[in-house]
Amino acid sequence: MVSSTRQNPLVSIIVLNYDGLPFLPRCLETLAATRYRPAEIIVVDNASKDGSLSYIRQNFPEVRIIAFDKNWGYSGAYNRAIACASGEILVLLNFDVEVEPDWLDHALELFAADARLAACQPKLRGLKERQRFEYAGACGGFLDRYGYPFTRGRVFDVLEPDAGQYDDARECFWATGAALIIRKAAYLEVGGLDDTFFLHMEEIDLCWRLHLCGWKVRVAPRGVVYHYSGAALSSERFLKIYYNQRNSLMMLMKNYSFGWLVPSLGGRFLFDLVTLVSSPLRREPKRSVAVIAAYIWILSHLWLLLKKRREVQRLRSLPDRQALTSILPKSLVIAYFLRKKKTFKNLVPAGW
Repeated sequence: MVSSTRQNPLVSIIVLNYDGLPFLPRCLETLAATRYRPAEIIVVDNASKDGSLSYIRQNFPEVRIIAFDKNWGYSGAYNRAIACASGEILVLLNFDVEVEPDWLDHALELFAADARLAACQPKLRGLKERQRFEYAGACGGFLDRYGYPFTRGRVFDVLEPDAGQYDDARECFWATGAALIIRKAAYLEVGGLDDTFFLHMEEIDLCWRLHLCGWKVRVAPRGVVYHYSGAALSSERFLKIYYNQRNSLMMLMKNYSFGWLVPSLGGRFLFDLVTLVSSPLRREPKRSVAVIAAYIWILSHLWLLLKKRREVQRLRSLPDRQALTSILPKSLVIAYFLRKKKTFKNLVPAGW
């Protein structure tokens, strides 16, 4: 456990809320029991209409509130709130979580031991199935070369029980946005979250830029957070499918060097074509519609994407072969659906 001394950095725990009243009481109760000190708790509200702010003011007067009069999405709200946060270390936390009292300790130990560690995440388990890994983060996030994310503990829809099989604090490619712990200096250096993403995959894009600038990302599995996956937007909702599709394409186009982009984007187009044709046959036509809508958005915003790409490429200090060693060099889709590799340990090469 990290001891509470004056030498500990201030941590700003920033909870993003949108109509989260069913979850906020337990979230704030467990946050209040966090052992790490010093820490400030800030709730950032995206124009909720469910009485969330009144509840917080009445029951948690020590919690600081930043209230917006419109929904800025995940990225926009955090970018605006972080300017008001005092901590050297930031925690971007969903409202639909409960935390254990020592959930921050391991992460802060890792930060103290490595000045180039930019971001990390605790272990995420399900709020309903507490001994099973949770969808959004599990025990550290990764990406295949075509932009498909997966985690230690979750590959597509397969969630493993947590039996301690991923308890090493290894480096990973991305840390979950449900409980992202990050140095404020690193966050600002790479430009923060991309507001254009609005929802989904913005933390992967952020971590990608961190890697390009020589920072590290790790998992701190001795800290545990329980997350109710899909409280903000369920996995079957059209908007979730659309934003995941659109934002993964945008992420590839922004961050890869040209030599890596062309084959990766070409392969991704083929996978999307398969989805476009097969989804109606599986009685999931909205997936096909989401793919079409995502490509329409991409094609109609090519100038914006070119501008964003130039910004990222100017920012980078490392070539892809050095920065992207934790991107899986093969297709997750083929490994999972054709070769039936459905867990992280079966999927990745030995020693990877």
